[in-house]
Amino acid sequence: MRLIKLLLISIVFFFLLLTAFTSLIPSSVRISRAVDILGSKEQVLPYLQEEQRWPEWNRWFQDSAIKIEVQFREQTDSSLQYQWAAGDRQFTSNYMLYEVREGTTTVQWYFEFELAWYPWEKLGSIVYDKQMGPVMEESLGNLRKLVESNP
Repeated sequence: MRLIKLLLISIVFFFLLLTAFTSLIPSSVRISRAVDILGSKEQVLPYLQEEQRWPEWNRWFQDSAIKIEVQFREQTDSSLQYQWAAGDRQFTSNYMLYEVREGTTTVQWYFEFELAWYPWEKLGSIVYDKQMGPVMEESLGNLRKLVESNP
């Protein structure tokens, strides 16, 4: 009986300690990548606006095993916002376009995640950048090649 009581107290203590530790991890996470493309905003925008063109450059839409639902939310002259859903996870995707120099457009692509207080969710968010970053970089590289080869 003593061993069971010690085990239960230890489990509760460990959970409270883990919850306290993960409370130091932010509740919102942003993963961002950017690329410079030789072309104007007008040349880049169609590839970002038209979802049927995303498989041409976006790696997530080239893999038929991945089921992602995308819903358009908002557009301004230099930004696009989409709501993505993959499984039970929903998050926001944004594209920002900047013309820093004439003839060059910088495309910044970022995802924003809102996390619950659950320790396992916050601990899992630590690896989001390592999971998503390389795919975003490759996709933006594909976008650059596509736009620059089709002036």
